[in-house]
Amino acid sequence: MATISREVPRADPIAALILVVAGLMGVLQLLLPWLAIGAGLPGSFTGWQLFRAGRDQALDLSSMVATYALPTVAVAGVALVLLGLAMFAPIDHRPLGFVGLIFGLLATVAAVWWVLDTRDARGGIGQILSDAMLGWYLFLVAGPLGVVGSIKAMVTG
Repeated sequence: MATISREVPRADPIAALILVVAGLMGVLQLLLPWLAIGAGLPGSFTGWQLFRAGRDQALDLSSMVATYALPTVAVAGVALVLLGLAMFAPIDHRPLGFVGLIFGLLATVAAVWWVLDTRDARGGIGQILSDAMLGWYLFLVAGPLGVVGSIKAMVTG
């Protein structure tokens, strides 16, 4: 008689750590400096300040989507933190990993949309990179890191 061997579910601390870090990046990007003001003026804009300014000035659908990309990444970040904390439970992590994958891809698409939509208004990618600060980099990295953590959770189950 054939028996089906099943492994007992266990916690996945590596996937948990990756997802929590990705989620924290997604949330913190709203609070940290994003871009230097420029033109020789001191100071910077946080992600939240950019969102509020963009929300009031959005002219077309594309710029509206780019504006709402900032809070979208933050909401995805909260979801990734919660999913990451769930990875510490000894359960099957594949369904949660799939949900995390959706949030990670959403954050990645939102960040790519923001870059593609605003590159001309900000003087090109080179100018964005020269003015970019920590919050902008967290905004870009949160989604792909969430995808990596989610894939790790789905692979190890």
